Amino acid sequence: MKVEIISVGSELTCGQIRDLNGPFIALKLTEIGLDVINQTIVGDDSKGLKFALKVASERADLIIITGGLGPTIDDITRETVAGFCNVSLVSDKKSVNRIENLIGNVHSQKYANNLKQAKIPEGSIVIDNSIGTAQGFLVNISKSDIICLPGVHTEMKLMFEDWVLPYILRKSCIRKRRCVRRINTFGISESMLDKKVKKLINSDEHLSYSTLVNDGIVSIRIVAYGVEEDKAISILDEIEEKIYKELGVFVFGKDDDTLEGVVSKFLKEHVLTLAVAESCTGGLVSNLLTDIQGSSKFFLGGIVSYSNKIKKDLLCVSEGLINKFGVVSTEIAKSMASGVKERTKADIGLAITGIAGPTGFEEGTDKEKPVGLVYVANVIENDLECKEYRFFGSRMDIKKRAANAALNMLRLCLSEKAINCRLRD
Repeated sequence: MKVEIISVGSELTCGQIRDLNGPFIALKLTEIGLDVINQTIVGDDSKGLKFALKVASERADLIIITGGLGPTIDDITRETVAGFCNVSLVSDKKSVNRIENLIGNVHSQKYANNLKQAKIPEGSIVIDNSIGTAQGFLVNISKSDIICLPGVHTEMKLMFEDWVLPYILRKSCIRKRRCVRRINTFGISESMLDKKVKKLINSDEHLSYSTLVNDGIVSIRIVAYGVEEDKAISILDEIEEKIYKELGVFVFGKDDDTLEGVVSKFLKEHVLTLAVAESCTGGLVSNLLTDIQGSSKFFLGGIVSYSNKIKKDLLCVSEGLINKFGVVSTEIAKSMASGVKERTKADIGLAITGIAGPTGFEEGTDKEKPVGLVYVANVIENDLECKEYRFFGSRMDIKKRAANAALNMLRLCLSEKAINCRLRD
């Protein structure tokens, strides 16, 4: 099955936002063995979309469109697709009722233009949107199926996984021939990781791998294909075991595992509480942790001690220590970690202080330190540890890498504590 993806929206063509939908769909379809032959981005222009549909319908068995299903005048996807298929738009009664109920629960008045979102090309199949008002649909033209989904990524993703992917698997009778495994690491460079993995994986006609880097996390993506699924899984299991053995503590998980997820799981399983003091990361670590469902069981709170005054007033960092060492230092990171642990009565205190840039001057001083200099400290029981990091990139890059480094340091310290406890037992 050959697939073409069309993302609709002038906000995409002008660079206002980045397209998340096309790459997500392409990855999911490639993983089940489909051939994604092209991705196109078009603006909110009916002529442009018709042209893209004409080209796609001549070479693809399946066309997936995202975007342009909203209630406003510039949302032209449903009208354009209906016109391209030479059918009328009709209101779906079930969709009308669902949209009216949804709007009624949020707004005191109903908006007639939202009912436009209940209209679908005549003869098409409705794809329900359980968290929004933009209904999706499937319509057939000549040899191609056209599936239209909303542009809002969270809505599109849910509809794709709940309806579109099962539909494709049923229709094409695909038995998953392409299996993918992603192994996630932190603390090792991409070049060093590639050097170590290269001797473990012999790429051939059934196996390939690549490395991916994001905010300090380096992942190995291994693909097994062209063999029966059971055989592919067996191959990946064997390689995974070798990589874990070779890389050791650098590996923190696989596939969709995240650093915050791994740390959260450990804290919940061992019934430990955590509090965080952040300076240069501005609450990013707290945000990552509270994105985890059930984080209230272990996360007591965070203090964004961005100014020296807050460090002194809320974390009890002494002014003498600041004057002697500067706020970006091992001594201040340790004091922040101890302070947040004491103030919240948490089992563990975690702290971050650093310089995210673009200048290297500390607040209230004329001391210059390198941009990207970060200190992370944690205190578990009576053990207080601190590490120095040197990051590069934009201000946001440094903040994200610092947040991940803090979570990874906590992961390693918790693992070491657990191992030592088991050895003592």
